[in-house]
Amino acid sequence: MIQQIKKILAPIDFSEYSMRAMRAAWELAKDLNAEMHVVHVVEPQLIISSRELARESSMLEQGEEELARIKKAEFADSDKVTTAVMVGPPVTTLADYANQQQISLIVMGTHGRTGGERLLMGSVSEKLARNAPCSVLIYR
Repeated sequence: MIQQIKKILAPIDFSEYSMRAMRAAWELAKDLNAEMHVVHVVEPQLIISSRELARESSMLEQGEEELARIKKAEFADSDKVTTAVMVGPPVTTLADYANQQQISLIVMGTHGRTGGERLLMGSVSEKLARNAPCSVLIYR
């Protein structure tokens, strides 16, 4: 089964948990000669005002800049690595991306930016494990 993994998705929110999981995903991708997709999802603003839209736009721009920096620093600008920043509810956005890109495996951390607020694993990782169109590896 592990030989069938051709594309790995590593969702990141730039927390230390997600960065560790991303690095583990990259090691696996290199071992399997698989493609790596690193995706950051910006949650949409609930109140649609010019101020909130400007904030969302700024978050998208910051995410793209940070992913470009990470691609260069962590992956030596490898052509096997694809980065993307999207706006949407994290679970459905990531599940849709995995489906559209025919992702074989999602590797993500147990917690996101909120860290230890959840006892076992973060709500995004838990929900994505239940709803993803492929296998999900929760990296501790």
